[in-house]
Amino acid sequence: MSLKINGFKLLFATLLTTSLSTSAIALDKLGINVSPPQKMGSSIPFMDLFKISTGWVTSCEFDWQRNRAIDPGCTRQNSFNTKEKDSVQLDGNGWVRSLPSRNAPEIYTSVSSLWTLPKTFPGGDYVVFYEGQGEMAVRGDVAVTRESPGRIDFHLNSPKRNLRLHITKIQAGNHIRNIRVIPKRYEGNYRSQAFNPLYINKIRPFQVLRFMPWMQTVYQQEVNWNTRAKPTTAHYTDTKGVPIEVMVDLSNQTNSSPWFNIPHKANDAYIQNFANLVKARLKPNKKVYIELSNEVWNGLYSATHYANQEARKLWPRAYPKMNPGTKKLLMAINWYGKRSTEMCDIWKRSFGGQKNRVVCVLSTYASSQRFGRELLDCPLWKKGECGRKADAFAVGPYFGDYMARIENRGVINAWANQGDGGMNSIFREIFQGGLIKDQFPGGAIDRAVQVRIKPNVALAKEYGLPLIAYEGGQHLLRVDPPHTVKSKKLLDMFVKANRDPRMKQAYIRYLQAWRNNGGDLMVPFYGIGETDSRNFFSMLEHVGQPTSPKYQAFLQYLR
Repeated sequence: MSLKINGFKLLFATLLTTSLSTSAIALDKLGINVSPPQKMGSSIPFMDLFKISTGWVTSCEFDWQRNRAIDPGCTRQNSFNTKEKDSVQLDGNGWVRSLPSRNAPEIYTSVSSLWTLPKTFPGGDYVVFYEGQGEMAVRGDVAVTRESPGRIDFHLNSPKRNLRLHITKIQAGNHIRNIRVIPKRYEGNYRSQAFNPLYINKIRPFQVLRFMPWMQTVYQQEVNWNTRAKPTTAHYTDTKGVPIEVMVDLSNQTNSSPWFNIPHKANDAYIQNFANLVKARLKPNKKVYIELSNEVWNGLYSATHYANQEARKLWPRAYPKMNPGTKKLLMAINWYGKRSTEMCDIWKRSFGGQKNRVVCVLSTYASSQRFGRELLDCPLWKKGECGRKADAFAVGPYFGDYMARIENRGVINAWANQGDGGMNSIFREIFQGGLIKDQFPGGAIDRAVQVRIKPNVALAKEYGLPLIAYEGGQHLLRVDPPHTVKSKKLLDMFVKANRDPRMKQAYIRYLQAWRNNGGDLMVPFYGIGETDSRNFFSMLEHVGQPTSPKYQAFLQYLR
């Protein structure tokens, strides 16, 4: 009996070691992109609601009844926002240290932090905790029920007038700081529970959390390790993004693998510190996916222009006869491949004997195998080195985006005028095709397979890499010129389609097609957030929504 037990222990240890050593190949199955910061009012990920407010807005006092300024320079137009945010004196965590007097050069004499609340935001009882001294009021459709030093209790009647904390006085040397806004029912345990339990339950099934939106990756311009966002930072919604520690803690609590998008301007020291922090804090059995920036092939983002500039410094004579637009992208891709490989080497060294927990991702445009081959081959740097050093090749294999192209606008306008609002036509085109003239007549999902999945699976195999999806799902909406959808009727049609029960079957078929044709990890875009004229991507529209067709499809796929 003793020998069997010891043998079992030895076998288990061997299996565990083998699993860890091959973890970069044995990838997860399904993840999710977190929603953008501007959607946190509907996803409500944190227990402390102050973290998802915006700040600081500078205001001045104006007498509306007498139509005259109380503060010098204050007008009707600038009274709510004097646009002097850069003049606000902040401490190291982003709390306002002082306010100007009426005779100061600045116009503003007060500041606010505010929320734009969706109609689904939960009303009820809330508590504001703070340290320091001054005068602060809660504004909105609220009823303040109790005030005492360091505490304000209020009832949110509705979100219709949004919510605002308005600071009109600050005690010198003891400024108002460490503001927290907590649902009253969690008053007793918010210190030990950083995340909204409802949010945790909704995202717990997903094996990977891609944090690109929370990291404000496409807006990161100044990268300094010492001034990065920290858990004590006042707001998590500015361009510094959500703190690394908080993202790792969420992955630990949901038992998921984090996917980080490292800023494109990060130097070696920043990357090294980032890797060390994740290694020290992340559960020891979890993988971590790393990707440099986001869509460096996409000319809409500053990272692409930066990569092109850096590439021209390194290879000034490259591609002399090439079309300027194509040259710009290929140059950017080569630099991106080079820098990604260098970043990967730093992370692998940091993790040492556990380096196979680090999954280095190279991503490219799904519809261009030319871009993909250029990236994996990186001929301007070290031919083939980028593909050899990577652990995964990633694309965004969306389906359905061709429907709203400008040349098809007449067809979908006719759909919107049909008796069912176009639903039968949309789903017929998704499942079968034939309603829009296209060289891939099998429908939206089949088109994605032929254009975006199969060719990239084949390309990835040439380099011995798995193909994963950094984003994916439906893309019925178009926001890129000249295809931008502005018609309310069309926007309403696409919203309705995303809520239609048939979207569940569309996603199930799409996910199965992805897997059956060689796709590995799929990370759809995105998790929880209200719909608007630019975003019909979310799986749930608010954290209190019990389920949706997309969410049901994801859970079924995982089962």
